[in-house]
Amino acid sequence: MASISSVLVAITAAAGLGLFYLSQSSHVAATGYEIDELQARLAELRGVQQQLVLEIGEARSPAVIEDRARKKLHLVLLPDESVTFAPTATPALTEPTNN
Repeated sequence: MASISSVLVAITAAAGLGLFYLSQSSHVAATGYEIDELQARLAELRGVQQQLVLEIGEARSPAVIEDRARKKLHLVLLPDESVTFAPTATPALTEPTNN
């Protein structure tokens, strides 16, 4: 009788360990799939980021700014003779003082 109960305990322990192993391996596999999914999403977002950086660079281009100013804001260039600049003052040269 003791022999049968010890065999049943051994079978139950083996079955428990088997279920634990299956549980852990399926959890590891699911985590691996999640990591792959997140890496793919990260690659996609990096591509979007690069596209946005390109668009920002294009939007900062003087030609694009001028085109938008003319088409959307209906601005026109001023003739060169209508723009005058104030004369620049030359800074006075000072001698270094000896203390």
